[in-house]
Amino acid sequence: MTATSAHAEGAEVAEIASLFRDAMRTVTGTVMLVTARDADGGWRGMAATAFSSVSLDPPACLVCINRGSSVHPALIETGRFCVNVMHLDHHELMPSFTKPEFRAFRFSSGEWECGGEGLPFLVGAQSNVFCTVRQSVPVGTHDVLIGAVFAVRTRADHDPLLYGNGAYLRQGLL
Repeated sequence: MTATSAHAEGAEVAEIASLFRDAMRTVTGTVMLVTARDADGGWRGMAATAFSSVSLDPPACLVCINRGSSVHPALIETGRFCVNVMHLDHHELMPSFTKPEFRAFRFSSGEWECGGEGLPFLVGAQSNVFCTVRQSVPVGTHDVLIGAVFAVRTRADHDPLLYGNGAYLRQGLL
């Protein structure tokens, strides 16, 4: 096993950022599609793995959004979003939510509907978590959005779409 390390006092910030990016590639996470409606009613969305529950009482979650993403303005303007927890069945939707050249096709595949507060949601997702923005905390290039959960939909079978080390994966038991 080989390891590379860097410390702030002895290395450039860019080197640390590069090593951190490499380290984060090894963290496997469930894939989410964060969707919103902009002020003009247009649907916006992006793929994310930076999502977590925060509290059950009251129900709250967090999602980390790059301020340069196409969905960020809609989240801030309207203060509402939906986190669609992706089921393995929907891996074919991912290129349209991860590649800018396919942005125009984001909602053309899969079964999409308008849910709570007019938010677009993927009908067959493993779960849909509808939120209002309770707080936004700027951290570097991203905003950490704390969402107050006002509605949830789930499906009976659980087979999440995972992402790790640059590839989509499926869950397996040991």
